[in-house]
Amino acid sequence: MTPRDRIAWFDLDEPDAIIRARITAEPFSTYPVMDEDMDRVVGYVDAKDLFQRAMRNEAIQLRDPTLLQKVLAVPDRLTLAEVLDQFRQVHEDFAVVVNEYSMVVGVVTLNDVMSTVMGDLVSMDEEDLIVRRDDHSWLIDGVTPISDVERALHLQDDLPHEGDYETMAGFMMVMLRRMPRRTDRVVWGEYTFEVMDVDNYRIDQVMVTRETAPE
Repeated sequence: MTPRDRIAWFDLDEPDAIIRARITAEPFSTYPVMDEDMDRVVGYVDAKDLFQRAMRNEAIQLRDPTLLQKVLAVPDRLTLAEVLDQFRQVHEDFAVVVNEYSMVVGVVTLNDVMSTVMGDLVSMDEEDLIVRRDDHSWLIDGVTPISDVERALHLQDDLPHEGDYETMAGFMMVMLRRMPRRTDRVVWGEYTFEVMDVDNYRIDQVMVTRETAPE
């Protein structure tokens, strides 16, 4: 999480020149937008959209509904697993963290959560590619051998088209028939495979959820 005093944010009525200077001096992928006060969050803007406007020499107005996006707010008392579930439910990868007094205490990204979860759960001697979150869900690295995936999920049958791929990422590509994007899903039997993070076409993490308990 990025704490409150390190958040790079914009005021809703920030002048064009200030926005251009800020994205150059403080390059981030996402910027929260506030209405005069840091605790009055009205949304967020994606740096890619700002840079595109700047490159086309178009005026940048944060009140523009095509720029300003609805932001996810999460309580500061949530566990990492609960924050991850919030991201999954709304298909977002950025959120502001708010305390019981409705004050913004920080911002958090999906990468923050995933790196922390993996850092806490992975052994210092051997990095596990499969992390079991509970009885019905697993976080699986894209490079995990498919045989390890089948063993971890206790599958009785082979996954479809198994001879066409060797890894978790390959399974997703074959099933989707294209390069996967974040939030893409594949449903097979009682299992749902959801892409949680993609980095430059590499599938970093897949969330596998079993919808029903095994007999």
